[in-house]
Amino acid sequence: MARILVVDDDPRLVKLVAGLLRKRHHQVESVASGELAMLALRRGDIDIALLDVNLPDIDGLSLIDQLRDEGNTTPLILLTVRTEPHEQALGLRLGADDYVTKPFNPEVLLARIQAVLRRSAGNVARNADEARNDLLDIPPVRLDLTARQVFRDGAEVRLAPMEYAVLEFLAVNRGRAVSKEEIMLHVWGTDRGVSRTLAEHVSRLRRKIGDNVIMTRTGFGYLIPAAPGGSAATAR
Repeated sequence: MARILVVDDDPRLVKLVAGLLRKRHHQVESVASGELAMLALRRGDIDIALLDVNLPDIDGLSLIDQLRDEGNTTPLILLTVRTEPHEQALGLRLGADDYVTKPFNPEVLLARIQAVLRRSAGNVARNADEARNDLLDIPPVRLDLTARQVFRDGAEVRLAPMEYAVLEFLAVNRGRAVSKEEIMLHVWGTDRGVSRTLAEHVSRLRRKIGDNVIMTRTGFGYLIPAAPGGSAATAR
């Protein structure tokens, strides 16, 4: 069960989404403006927010930008009628974790919410007998897998939950080229419809941790090269 904030000024849509979420035993809070959304998200007790782009007072994209600048990493899914790729790409670059276009299929919305919640909570299935270091060094980057923190040259780098999930998966598979489909299945729980989302997350990661950490394997996927003298990691 999660506490979900629905930010939309369309009362019919809010009623529909809230009813759908409550049937899945989630707690739902709804607000109709960006200003009220900011107040709710700053409390720190929201697990995930569904955010309309076209709000009456603050543009949803500006709201995301402001939240991320403040260091607020609450997972955010955009609900938008905008289908232009550059609009969706902008939302992801600013810090949204995913987007769902209106009108949407209720099952698709629920699946996207669960995927983001799963990753933000860090509920990655692990083999109990599997040895795993708490720290991974990929100079100039260090990952603290227990605290789910990332550092570059000793300074903490703030990552959105899904950005961290992508980086962690590539890091624990260091030295192995990982296909886009494998990453999408692991992070989003599906290999369909999120390819552009993955590309945007990788682009944002490169801006935050450096261009030379994640390599592209054209037509296949991504790779964090093995350390000198090291070997490819085993898939987890």
